[in-house]
Amino acid sequence: MGRLARLVLVPVMAMVAAVVLAVPGANAQSSRYEAEDAACDGTIDANYTGFSGRGFCNTANRTGAYVQFTVHSGAPGTFTLGIKYANGSSAARPADLSVNGALARSGVAFEPTGSWNGWAVANVSVPVREGANTIRLAATTAGGLANIDYLDVVRAGGSVLPSSLQWSSTGPLVFPKSDATHNIVSVKDPSVVHHNGRYHVFVSVVSANQGYGLAYLSFTDWSQAGSAPLHFLDRSAIGSGYKAAPQVFYFAPQQRWYLTYQIGDNVAYSTTANLADPTSWSAPKPFYADTPQIVLDNMGGGQWLDFWTVCDAATCHMYSSDDNGNLYRAQTSLARFPNGFSEPVIAMHDPNHHWLFEGANVYRLAGANEYLLMVEAITAGGRIFRSWTSSSISGPWTPLADTKENPFAARSNVTFGGTAWTNDISHGELIRSGIDQTLTVDPCDLRFLYQGKDPNASGPYNLLPWRLGLLTQTNSPC
Repeated sequence: MGRLARLVLVPVMAMVAAVVLAVPGANAQSSRYEAEDAACDGTIDANYTGFSGRGFCNTANRTGAYVQFTVHSGAPGTFTLGIKYANGSSAARPADLSVNGALARSGVAFEPTGSWNGWAVANVSVPVREGANTIRLAATTAGGLANIDYLDVVRAGGSVLPSSLQWSSTGPLVFPKSDATHNIVSVKDPSVVHHNGRYHVFVSVVSANQGYGLAYLSFTDWSQAGSAPLHFLDRSAIGSGYKAAPQVFYFAPQQRWYLTYQIGDNVAYSTTANLADPTSWSAPKPFYADTPQIVLDNMGGGQWLDFWTVCDAATCHMYSSDDNGNLYRAQTSLARFPNGFSEPVIAMHDPNHHWLFEGANVYRLAGANEYLLMVEAITAGGRIFRSWTSSSISGPWTPLADTKENPFAARSNVTFGGTAWTNDISHGELIRSGIDQTLTVDPCDLRFLYQGKDPNASGPYNLLPWRLGLLTQTNSPC
């Protein structure tokens, strides 16, 4: 990564029994329960933007005000809930979450989202029984609940990946290379596809004056990566100026290659019909007119960055970060891509901004009804990746390997052939089994191209000597 409506009021009786919605099976994908179909101790309103369905639950401003959903489970187990909410006030609106009358989680924070038009998703895992389950959120302060839009439900657990991963690492494979007009000190932020027998790698490059740009290299085998020349993409229509954190994929509906990247305070894309020609990329086109308001309201001293696009059969989703503990998600239809991306929502938040920092990746796991989310974190021992899974491309997300003691990838679960050349497992990309917008990876063959640096290196972040290495999973489940 680089640094730098019309008002509708529908009264709902507080004691109305919760509505029974469509019944998901024991291994169902994400099921959505809209708040307007639940028991809302208040009104169903539609006077703000960004909500799903016909409206959202706006409870009374008092302790104990609630919204209650009835969800079904085909078997006992654990559900991960994604509760979409807006809190335009300046203070958290905590709530106790009860399942079948028993307290399951006290004081779920529902922190401010910047405005009542800004939406976030709180992820909570709870136990459920077979059949009908009542899930109630009850306010613990006089301010009442945040506005509640919907409840997404997925069954937690049962990943095709092991709950604890082990890796081996190569030494550095890709190094900075300079020419007469590019004095490069760092190569980082890789994105990679394997196409027509070659690996095609796109990277950020940083020059001695701390300027960022994009470059491309290609080779048939990883043993050739170190000798592959860097082609600087400022010689294409992408042009000069700040460009960083590329992502490459083939958008099959249009039969075009897309390269997305950050351009300071926004995200842009270029396209080509010839992946192997680094001069063929089109000029940058921003996805957004400017930085979305929800990002401005929540990024604090951070920066909107590290954009990641992934699609299913109907929708394309763009994940991004802000170095302030927020993971954002926006979406558009597959038919409208690259246009029409929605205002982002906060898909995940951590009050420790280093613990949900940047570099998010989302992949579809081949042969499974499962998606994998990875996010980079910073620890005292170096940068690491945490991970979650979901049966839905949009979450909610269930932890897989997300702790310091059990990370997705970190110095603690990576072995080196000799002396470890890095303590950081930082911004990178899994090697995909395909090339298209679904970003499919083989869970039996996980390999991760990542950036690392000399543990003794110091100085300004933009001048740190990042290099690229390759992880291979050593405890494959297959």
